[in-house]
Amino acid sequence: MKDIRKALNDLLVISMNTDQMNHLGRDVDPNFDMARVSGFGEKIVIPRKVAADCILSYFASEEKLLEFIAYMISRNGQGASGGVIRLKGSERLLEMLRENKWIYDPRMARFHRDQSETKTSGWGFMKQGEDYSLAFCSIDIVSSSELVKTNVKVDVETTLKRLRLYVQSKVNSWNGRIWFWYGDGGLAAFYGESSVSQAVLSMITTLSYLPVFNISENELRPESDIKLRVGIHYGTVEYAGDTGKMSSPDLKLSQEIEKYCADANTIAISEAALNLLQQEIRSRFVSAADFNSMKTYKYYP
Repeated sequence: MKDIRKALNDLLVISMNTDQMNHLGRDVDPNFDMARVSGFGEKIVIPRKVAADCILSYFASEEKLLEFIAYMISRNGQGASGGVIRLKGSERLLEMLRENKWIYDPRMARFHRDQSETKTSGWGFMKQGEDYSLAFCSIDIVSSSELVKTNVKVDVETTLKRLRLYVQSKVNSWNGRIWFWYGDGGLAAFYGESSVSQAVLSMITTLSYLPVFNISENELRPESDIKLRVGIHYGTVEYAGDTGKMSSPDLKLSQEIEKYCADANTIAISEAALNLLQQEIRSRFVSAADFNSMKTYKYYP
């Protein structure tokens, strides 16, 4: 967002006076006060450059900055305290945002993520702070620390990078999203009526073609085949723009099921998720040991 912030700063300085910036800032957030934020007080004239810096400083988070930009664009050509707002350079700013996958919706006067790259049709646009029900799919590389110890660093890095792309392609093909990924695994999410079935089918596909990955993409020693364990649960989470920071009891439960119930190259699933599977898929799972008084089931490729 650094270049976008610079473009916004330039636009503010050449397009608005201090009163207009203050007016827009208060409209977006009633607590905004240019005199207080700048430290100049009520009786000193605040230069445009300082006023623009105050806007960028106050609306510092990506969410707040996009909210301010969207409102600013919606007011182009309209009056405000200090005169009519006439934005100069807004197309450049919008183009930079489009390059970062942010699309302006003039009807709603807000930005949303361009989902054409995510290949997840039907998800809609999730709102910050709202709860959503999803299928959570926790994925972990078995004995990853041992792989790191017994293989050349560059081979490990290359293989893990390829693995992420491999898993992501299988998740995308079943309308899911990788919400976060670390060196030794991550979490995928699936949304909608068939979310659990899509999560399971994506992981069955992932495990079924894993031998092909190990033959063609794995740069590690011959005895160092990549093995995965998978845990799936269905539940809710409060959505955040930074998906890597999201957490909920249900999300954590998928990770615990993966950690404590799944074996190498198997899928462990909670009973809550199992009950939402299509019958043809459900019949492929077998009963497994209980986990914290909860029934779990496993799929073996």
